[in-house]
Amino acid sequence: MSSPTPTPEEIKAEYASSLADLTFNSRPLINVLTMLAEENSSNAKVIVEAIETHLQKVSTDVKLPILYLVDCIVKNVGGTYTQLFSQNIVSTFCNVFKAVDEKTRAEMFKLRQTWNDVFPQMKLYAIDVQISLLDPAWPVTAKPPSNSIHFNPKFLKSNQPQAKAKDETPPILSTNPPSALDKETLMMQEKLIQKQKELLELQQKKLELEVLQTKVKLQEQIKRRGDNAATPTAAGCHTEQ
Repeated sequence: MSSPTPTPEEIKAEYASSLADLTFNSRPLINVLTMLAEENSSNAKVIVEAIETHLQKVSTDVKLPILYLVDCIVKNVGGTYTQLFSQNIVSTFCNVFKAVDEKTRAEMFKLRQTWNDVFPQMKLYAIDVQISLLDPAWPVTAKPPSNSIHFNPKFLKSNQPQAKAKDETPPILSTNPPSALDKETLMMQEKLIQKQKELLELQQKKLELEVLQTKVKLQEQIKRRGDNAATPTAAGCHTEQ
């Protein structure tokens, strides 16, 4: 007699239990958790929920290994997992960035640069803009959204590859009317532009102050020279013997 099929909630609880063992950057354990995710692809939704919930709860030193697990799943399993993780990847990545130290942030930057062909450019652009507001040194390398958004074919294809014509173009998603995500991205872009404008204004004020200080010093030097020329020196005086 075969054992009863576990429910999605049971699968979620079992995966969460295994996930609790990932307390440091362990490649073997990340590989095992990735294989478990692949075996339960039909329940990808609850697996993603378990990972995202766990990521919010763990201490800061464990957050990066969990991000590495997300990275491993979307790159090696993909399909539904990529679509599900991409829904919250902006908030997921940014919340981790806010919580960790500079060393971990540097590793997150390296990780982000490997996602250019994994997540949609619109998501990556939103990540770059939000992180650059937290850390001005973070470069915005993703392309900003345009009227027509070209999605990466790898993101949209199913797990089983299909033959494609050579002249086939990536699917285009119209953004008329703009979605809520587009509006949010545009708002972040406007904030970034405003920050840059404020920085330029501060630099301009600093430059004006330096010019003013130079003028004051120059006037003081001219005044001192005039005073010295009007006062006779001791060397030119004739004294009685």
